[in-house]
Amino acid sequence: MRLIRKSTKEISVKLILSVIRGRILKLKASKVGFLPRIEGKCTIKNYGQLLIGNNFSIKSKPLPVFITVFENAKLVIGDNVFLNYGVDIGCTHHIEIGNNVMIGDLTNIIDNSFHPVDPLNINVGKKITISDNVWIGNHCIVLPGVKIGINSVIAAGSVVSHDVPENVLVAGVPAKVIRELSIPENWIRKNHENMQK
Repeated sequence: MRLIRKSTKEISVKLILSVIRGRILKLKASKVGFLPRIEGKCTIKNYGQLLIGNNFSIKSKPLPVFITVFENAKLVIGDNVFLNYGVDIGCTHHIEIGNNVMIGDLTNIIDNSFHPVDPLNINVGKKITISDNVWIGNHCIVLPGVKIGINSVIAAGSVVSHDVPENVLVAGVPAKVIRELSIPENWIRKNHENMQK
């Protein structure tokens, strides 16, 4: 019984600390919704517009999360979004992340290649859209100009270089449809922390 009480206290202290750290977002973001939480280290550089919805959660242990919004760029993050450790988001143009999205550890989301492939290549940011209820597994890369459809799952280690339809599981380099998913209407994807409450 004492172990259960102790772990509950530890969870409560962690939650309180993450809520306090979440208030840092109010200083760095253009707009932040209700109850943002950060557990661990998170580096945010906002030179454009960073709009964050309600119940935004970052768990950046053991590696920090990096979010960079360049000048004249716009990053929109919906409600109930979870970022795991080591996530790196580089927004030079426009990135939209929908509601109830989970992004796995060490995932990279960039809307610009940042370096030219050859002298004729012009680096221009291309909008990325990650729709509602998407789960992006760990060690994934989401490249410029991609749209990921509602309810879709990106398997660990995938490189998303083309649009992903709704309600599918994709995997590979480049990511390809593995199978369709049977998702009931109005079903909401929840991370393990929300499921325990």
